[in-house]
Formats: sequence, structure tokens, C-alpha cells
Amino acid sequence: MATCGGGYGNACPPPTVMVTAPAANATVNGTVTLTATATASSTYGLTIAQVTFMVDGTAVGTVSSSPYSVMWNSTSVSNGKHSVTAKATDSMGDTATSSAVDITVQNTSGAAAIMTPAQMLPAAKSEASGVAHLTASESGALSGTVKLAGLTATSVTIHEGFAGASGPALISLTPSAGAGEWAVPPDALLTAEQLSALSQGRLYVVAASAAHSRGEIRGQILPDNVVVTFSPLARAAEARGVGANAGGVIATTVDRNARTLSVQIDSTGVDEADAAEVVNAASGRRLAALTKDSVEMGHWSTELTPVSAADLAGFESGQWFASIATAVDDHGALEGQIRAPRD
Repeated sequence: MATCGGGYGNACPPPTVMVTAPAANATVNGTVTLTATATASSTYGLTIAQVTFMVDGTAVGTVSSSPYSVMWNSTSVSNGKHSVTAKATDSMGDTATSSAVDITVQNTSGAAAIMTPAQMLPAAKSEASGVAHLTASESGALSGTVKLAGLTATSVTIHEGFAGASGPALISLTPSAGAGEWAVPPDALLTAEQLSALSQGRLYVVAASAAHSRGEIRGQILPDNVVVTFSPLARAAEARGVGANAGGVIATTVDRNARTLSVQIDSTGVDEADAAEVVNAASGRRLAALTKDSVEMGHWSTELTPVSAADLAGFESGQWFASIATAVDDHGALEGQIRAPRD
């Protein structure tokens, strides 16, 4: 093998590196995957020691093995044009920096919520419906409206919590001139943490009425990169220790960009359950072990659990399944298939 550097008099060839994602001139928001390819001279036995990603010249993440990829929070910079580069360092300490890839960060984005009784757990008996259109600026200023049909609302509020979970109220909307219309007050402001929650699909809107003071209809406020689906949980075919009426609902939130999974399960008839999980049947891999609530014994959850691109493909093809196990039915007393929503 040829040698270079040191006292041999041969200069080592520098490494090569190129940013491969995001694409040039792409518009991005929220959590963004930065990816690069890097090589070192095999002729001289060199290897890549590390790749550092930079946005506008500031390091935002370093990886020491292939694949060379990091997750970057684009809300850490202002909206507008930015430059992404990658710097590779080889085993001799030589470096090379890629050509810049220009991108546009646009975190002033809209989000929508389709409000239904089914998203209230337990579901309210109602034919009401609603839709919310909201916009959050980079500074946290929130604006937008909610349009309701089929109910006379006593309040409309925005809360924090994933689909299937209940959380504190953050903002109360005010009635508008139009019938069934409510508006975000002009001084509404989300904190940095609440803006992050919005980007993750962790905010929701609830309309309450005299007949349903807890809420008659509800909708998760979702940016384009996040989807929510509700799936039934029923008695497993081989279950022996639960009754036929045992069941529940699986509320699943998937961030396709950040590749995260959040699941909330409300179950009945299995208070003695001791485990719950979500698996990808395509690979047989367990995606998440759920935690049992210490107060609501039928509630299980996991939040922002990382999943792979292959796992996401399993979600899109209906290969995800959730199950709850007991001492008697340790392979699953209740189970349900998680299906991706159809666009």
C-alpha cells in the first residue's frame, strides 16, 4: 500500500465531501435532516474520521461514521436564505469543505385541525364538526380562526397534548361576528417550547358546549409533516383472560420529517395489564414500549420515539400493530392495526 505524509515526502490527497440533502434551493422548516457523502483515499489507506455539518459557518452536528447525517432544528435560525456545508476530516487530519448548498428556511407556516367528536376520548355523542386554520410566526405570534357547525360552543380553547392525551389550556379564542366562528385573540403568543410542540403536532383545539362541558369536538393542529390516525384496539383472537367487551383506541402521531412516533392508548377491560408495545410486523422489530399511567390505569403512552425510514415505510403499508399484554395473555390480550391516513 502506498504511503503519504510524515517523512515520506508525498502529500496525502485530501478527502472529498458533498452535501446531498437537503437539495439546493429547498424550502425547509422544523427538524431537517442534513446528509453528506465523504470519501478518503483508499490508495493510501485513509479513512474518514468525522464529518461536521455547518449552517452559515456554524457547526450544528458532527458524526464519526457512515451514514453521515444529523438532525438540525431550523427554528434556531431566522427565516430566509441560509448556507449548508459539510467539513470532512480524514485519519491523517487533512480536511476538506464541501460546496455550499443554499436553502430557504420558512418557519412561519400554517397548520390546520379537523375537529370531530371521535377525537374526544371517550368520544362525545354528537354530529358537530369544525375546522381550524392557524398561522404561527417565528416569534410565536399566533393568528387564525375556527369555524364550527352543529353546536353552540360555550368555549373554544387551544391545549397542549398529543392526540389521545389531555393537556393544559394555553389560549382561549373569542367569538367572531359570523355564526359559529371563533378567532385567536390578537395578542396570542406561543413560547418557544409551545412553537416546538406545534411543529410536533402536540397542540390541539377543543370546542365545549353546555351539553359537553369537557369538550364536544376536538382536533389536533397539524403542520404538513405530521399525521394523526385513530385505530381500534380489540380482544386478540387467542386471548383467554379478557372479556369480549374489552377494547380501546390507539391514537398515533407520526412526524414524517423528524421520523418520530407518539402513541396514546385508552383501553378498557384490562386494568391488570402489565405491558404494551408497538411493533413493525414487516421487520418484527419493536418500535416502542409504552408506559402505563399511574392514575388512569387503562392509559398507555410513548412520545417522540425515533423510528427509521424503513419503519416509516411499514407505517405507510399498514404494518404497525399495537398490543397490550397481561400475565395470562403475555403475547397480547388486546391488539390493533395502525393504518396511515389516506391523503
